[in-house]
Amino acid sequence: MKIEIEIDEKYIAELVSQEIARLIVAEHKYENREARYGIREGVDKAIKQYIYTKKDEIIERVVDRAAVEIVKKGIPKLIEKL
Repeated sequence: MKIEIEIDEKYIAELVSQEIARLIVAEHKYENREARYGIREGVDKAIKQYIYTKKDEIIERVVDRAAVEIVKKGIPKLIEKL
């Protein structure tokens, strides 16, 4: 009896890298704390870069939401005070 299994090398590489990352973060050694710090810093920088590249869209969405909130909450309070 012969069984052949074909597994994509990219899939295996992804699984291995995920397991290595999990092991680095799971233990409580100096290197692991440094790795967590590096991951956190990398994520912070990535988020900052994303915000800077999309800042015009983000500002537009914030202004739209603020306008809706002013209409919903601000105008009734203004009318109430008048």
